[in-house]
Amino acid sequence: MAQEPDVEGTLLRWVDTFAQLQVGEEGWRFGSFAQAVRELGVLQPPAPWPGDREQWAPGRCFAAATDYAEATGATYVEGFVLVPGLTQWPVFEHAWCLRNGEVADPSLPDGYAALYLGIPLAAEYRRSEQSRRGTHAVLTTDTENPWSLVNEDALRDGLPASAVLAAASGAVAEA
Repeated sequence: MAQEPDVEGTLLRWVDTFAQLQVGEEGWRFGSFAQAVRELGVLQPPAPWPGDREQWAPGRCFAAATDYAEATGATYVEGFVLVPGLTQWPVFEHAWCLRNGEVADPSLPDGYAALYLGIPLAAEYRRSEQSRRGTHAVLTTDTENPWSLVNEDALRDGLPASAVLAAASGAVAEA
């Protein structure tokens, strides 16, 4: 019998490695986006695409998740995803949505992702930060706008309590 891969352990080890790459300065609430996700993130298994809208091509996850959240009322999430088929970098920054407590990923086809770890964000906070930053990414660098960098305000000061939503299902990752 084949042994099941430790997807949770793999995802968390990668995020812990990324968290060591400090962006912030001494005294900041979070030294990196990965540290924020590690402390505030919620683990979610993949779910089939609901099929209520067309999926976007991979590589535009922040715009796709924003579009889907606006169109459906789903919760926008930023964090990391594990895609085991990618051998060199199987974990990367990503955005998706939660709808009815399940992942709705508007930019990764079904069957690619093995596990998600992210921060569900309130729509008002998401919209405000996207407008202020001029990018679809709220907390990290947007692949479509690499000059956006990370949200230094959120890393330095932390996220307001009203910005982070509890997921309908899933568990907060253990530290």
